[in-house]
Amino acid sequence: MWLIVPLIFVLSWRTTRRFGQAFNETVAWVVGYFGTAGILWLADFGGMDLIDTRPNGPGALIAVLGGFAGMLISRWRWKRRGGHLTPRRDVMREIAGALGRASAGGNRGAGRANALERGPTGSDDFLTATGRMLGRAAASVFVPELRRKNPWIRAFRAFVAGTRSQRK
Repeated sequence: MWLIVPLIFVLSWRTTRRFGQAFNETVAWVVGYFGTAGILWLADFGGMDLIDTRPNGPGALIAVLGGFAGMLISRWRWKRRGGHLTPRRDVMREIAGALGRASAGGNRGAGRANALERGPTGSDDFLTATGRMLGRAAASVFVPELRRKNPWIRAFRAFVAGTRSQRK
């Protein structure tokens, strides 16, 4: 029985190719299985001898089918949210790209020497991006026109200011 849950995860991942959705479907399968098995067990415990609830009886098959019903509901909700339309991450391609960029970087000391030879206009991409990011952050804080447009600054100011009933 303990082998079923990892197999359900593999089945979900194989059909969706997304680990998050595979985990959600596995949890939905477990909840559906235990819910159906619980209902059957309560019916058997209450004296209704409709279905035998032994692990090798038909009640076990009904509980497994209840688990697949939960999995089907999870898949239906995922597709309704549009999860199948978002492009999936290709981890192997990302790793290969990162390795390619790292190997293309080569000797970092030579790159800095070339940047120093070029003068102040030559700079690393990371430093340029960091400077631009810090410049935008500073401008959004210190320039009043941008401060009014930034929703994070507005939310922070509203949080700090509080409501009028709190100030009295």
